[in-house]
Amino acid sequence: LELPRAELPAPEEGAFYVFELIGLPVEEDGGRPLGVVREVLPGLANDVLELDSGVLLPLVEACVLSVDVPGHRIVVAPGYANPE
Repeated sequence: LELPRAELPAPEEGAFYVFELIGLPVEEDGGRPLGVVREVLPGLANDVLELDSGVLLPLVEACVLSVDVPGHRIVVAPGYANPE
């Protein structure tokens, strides 16, 4: 099923459409950049953010602290991505 974006209802406050995450930069709380969302992979327990840097992040509240689609940014908790 496909709809033009303009026909989609606005998501509730604090919610988003998965396709809106593609292309968003991701950084750790504190500012360390981790990459850009390349894809959202479906999982059995939770979806996973795949970044262009190769980092995989679980799409769960403990990891993803904030998703700001209009501000073009995702902030995640430290410790979920290996240090560079």
